[in-house]
Amino acid sequence: MFKVDKLTTFHSSFKNGEIDQMRCSCPYRSVYELRYLVQFDTPDGVKDAVSLRSYNLNESCSVLLNDAIELANTPLLERD
Repeated sequence: MFKVDKLTTFHSSFKNGEIDQMRCSCPYRSVYELRYLVQFDTPDGVKDAVSLRSYNLNESCSVLLNDAIELANTPLLERD
């Protein structure tokens, strides 16, 4: 069974720019994810998409926090 828990939200000054920190786990593995909104230009106008970045438990917590802060301070159209 796969379980997803929302741990926290990093607030952004940009509209709809919040970053959610999630913990995804199953019996044999656990990862953390940052889920965030990106926007991109198309011939039909600006479109929204949800993106994520995954981190394993061996990575430093500061890496995850720094990435969340950087994403929260980045305009939606400039996010990777």
